[in-house]
Amino acid sequence: MAISNLWASELEYRRTVLKAVLIVIIVAGGIFVVNNWFNDFKLYAMVELAVVCLCIGILFIHKATPNLTLWCLVFLFALYSVILIGIYSASFNSGLFTWLFIIPVLSYLLLGIKLGTLYTCVYMIGGVGILVNALLLDIATIYPITIANIVLCLAAIWALSFSYEYKRAEAVERLQKMASLDPLTGLNNRLLLDSIFDMLCESLPEQHQSVSVLILDLDHFKRINDQYGHDVGDKVLVEVSRIINSVRRQNDWAFRLGGEEFCMLIPDSNLQQAGQIAERLRKAVELVTVIDGSELNLSISIGVSRWPEDGAHFSQIYKTADARLYQAKTLGRNKVITTLNEQPTINTEASIEVQTLTD
Repeated sequence: MAISNLWASELEYRRTVLKAVLIVIIVAGGIFVVNNWFNDFKLYAMVELAVVCLCIGILFIHKATPNLTLWCLVFLFALYSVILIGIYSASFNSGLFTWLFIIPVLSYLLLGIKLGTLYTCVYMIGGVGILVNALLLDIATIYPITIANIVLCLAAIWALSFSYEYKRAEAVERLQKMASLDPLTGLNNRLLLDSIFDMLCESLPEQHQSVSVLILDLDHFKRINDQYGHDVGDKVLVEVSRIINSVRRQNDWAFRLGGEEFCMLIPDSNLQQAGQIAERLRKAVELVTVIDGSELNLSISIGVSRWPEDGAHFSQIYKTADARLYQAKTLGRNKVITTLNEQPTINTEASIEVQTLTD
């Protein structure tokens, strides 16, 4: 499933969280660098300074970088590693182990469920392992009950962080589906049309850069609603959507634009292939004669355009397909038009209406 620009807000959410965390770490890290330097922990202070510099660099690029997850991984790797080094090298009384409590929170906020769980497992186990090692080797004055309290508190924070992120991601996914799918037909809605078209154009290899656009419109649909009622009209739209899904190829995209109008994006196809798909759709719709006990004479008109031949931008491609759809309507409906002609020659026997462009 393609990721649409419509969901850029999800990335913005993580960018906002990352910015806040970076600022906190830069300020806190600066304080620790000075403190450790003057307390003769100069090597550790230099490591902390390197992390602070990394945070400053990420802060400058976090708004524009397309590799946000990668930079979150790098940032958390550096931060958590410094935390573990501090716990291992400093005394227990320094309280550095308390930084373990932010690991599950930051991991899930910045990385999501899968990567967040991985990072949490690795670094929390590492941190607890260091504390247990100090207890067993009597490196520091640590009581078993202290370790037990730390572990239980970490487990509680981990459980809460996981539950929050899991339910948040579930709610976001549900809202995304509600916003991107037409509730009646289950097809994509027009909100995704521009972004999916751009995605197809960018993802196609140079030698196969072509996307055909089909605009489909049910003929005399208002008459169906008026004569048989909106319930039958809705079932007609659902049946047409089913036909579109049965005809389209695996990498083709189908949309309901609104009302009785539909659209298909067909990547890596020439004009003849796009016309053949459109013609199969036209014939399949024409075969539908009965819906919900009502006898119908369904037909559909289709306009076809192609990128990049018919324009560089989607608005131009769409406008051209829409003009050809309008021509199909004016020629009597139930037709496929792939090219425009000021004075078209109509061949009602032909399976596809293909005209030649004239000046």
